[in-house]
Amino acid sequence: MSAVKKVRSGVKKNTPLEHICEIIWDLLDIVVSLYMVALMVMLPLYSTEAGYRSIGTDKCMLFRSVSLLACKVVLPLTALYLLSLALRRLRPGSQDKRRMPSVSVTDLFALVYLAAVVCSYLHSSFREKTEWGDAFYGVSGWYLGLLTQLLFLGIYFAVSRLWQRKDWLIGLWIPTIAVVTLLGYLNRFGIYPLEMKASGPQYISTIGNINWYCGYIVTILSGVAYYLWQGKGCAKKKWMNIAAILFLGVGLASLVTQGSSSGIVTLLLLLGVFYLLSMRDEEKLQRFFGGCILLSGVCIFTCLIRQIWPQAINYIESTTDMLTMSPLPFLMLGVSLLCWFLICRSRRAGRFRARGWTLLGLAAWTGAGVAVVVYVILLAVNTRYPGSIGSLAELETFTFNASWGSNRGITWTAGLTCFLDQDLAGKLLGVGPDTMALYIRSGADPELKQMVEDYFGRLMLTNAHNEWLTVLVNEGLLGAVGYIGLMVTAICRYLRAGRKDAMAGAMGMGILAYTLNNIFSFQQVMGTSAVFLILGIGEACLRRDSKV
Repeated sequence: MSAVKKVRSGVKKNTPLEHICEIIWDLLDIVVSLYMVALMVMLPLYSTEAGYRSIGTDKCMLFRSVSLLACKVVLPLTALYLLSLALRRLRPGSQDKRRMPSVSVTDLFALVYLAAVVCSYLHSSFREKTEWGDAFYGVSGWYLGLLTQLLFLGIYFAVSRLWQRKDWLIGLWIPTIAVVTLLGYLNRFGIYPLEMKASGPQYISTIGNINWYCGYIVTILSGVAYYLWQGKGCAKKKWMNIAAILFLGVGLASLVTQGSSSGIVTLLLLLGVFYLLSMRDEEKLQRFFGGCILLSGVCIFTCLIRQIWPQAINYIESTTDMLTMSPLPFLMLGVSLLCWFLICRSRRAGRFRARGWTLLGLAAWTGAGVAVVVYVILLAVNTRYPGSIGSLAELETFTFNASWGSNRGITWTAGLTCFLDQDLAGKLLGVGPDTMALYIRSGADPELKQMVEDYFGRLMLTNAHNEWLTVLVNEGLLGAVGYIGLMVTAICRYLRAGRKDAMAGAMGMGILAYTLNNIFSFQQVMGTSAVFLILGIGEACLRRDSKV
């Protein structure tokens, strides 16, 4: 929708200034749309001759280059557009009485985060370049410093303000993620259609490290699943519906086998969220259990592959084994088929009763909550008094130490120690964008440095493997408030809008998936650029329809 409202023909012709505004506005839309395509298609599929040896750094450099190029075009055009609007408003006899652009609560938190990032950089002791990096560019090879954070925020504001919504453009993500996940699934069984140097179990598809891959696909796949769940993916042509199911199936299969536990935990939590959103609507509940049948089916299919070729899979992880080498997927399939059949029968008879399904969902969530509380209590007790919980004490998951949660014990401890080390200003503003590793390496806290080196050796701990904790360390309390507020308000607003606008809801579900996954993971260029693009798309959806 054009920001410059056209006057009805026959009443008054557009002035030259109005034509200029329209042309600039359309040019801005074209440039931002091309930039979105680069982020959705080019960045995920990009790799160099070095293959996996430097794929993270290569993608960072591509992201930076494309983003700065977009800035060189968008910023002057935006300034020219605003100048044209001001001249139009100030000209004699102007009837332009349009309201000033609205600012949402999500915008406000984005501005708080922007202020925090800049202030954190100015306060940081690591503005000067060192052999490990600096606060402006970030840790060498990782590059999530001030510049990258500003570019992330630029994505949000550019897309939410300058992009003229075109849903087909977002559809370009689907074939891209289809290629990425298919390659990921094949790679996990030692099949490499693309030759990638330094390939190995820790690297997958065209994304790189399994943690980067997991965070990226769970974010995009969740948004697509929401769109299909809303019924917007149901096409009149049968082959398109089959293609959508196959795409989702390949994505789920790759997510189940990729090897990062955080993705499996996120998947299970999202299933619970989808159920809560479905339990009062018979059609959506039927689609939900259809999705559960699909998930069970790909797990059983993977199980058959592993039974036929036991040595084929090249990365074995406990959650993957649980979903592909245990009776669980068969139990899931049986329960899902039964529930799907009951809902179909009640729909045909016109006797759907939401109350029973609602009570079932609330009971499941309550049970899960109680289980988490009990686990935390047992974990705390056994850690404080080893062996006090009987045979459970023999399980590693019931002792909080350095290796707990795939080394989250030491990374969370290191992150919290970094924050507590700071004075009042440091706690408020942090140590600087992407400088947690630089702070540890500096030896400001000798015991912390020694602890990290004793455990990781020469490897650099760039983050706490918990996104919000890392933001707290790098950008302080101000940054954490801004970043958490940005994500939480967007999730709530976009999912609420999803009742009327499936695209907005899909963006909200994608952000929720990213946030849940990053409880155990971290920012990186692939996943975080994608989530800021999703933030911008969701905000653009809401701004287009002020009634939402």
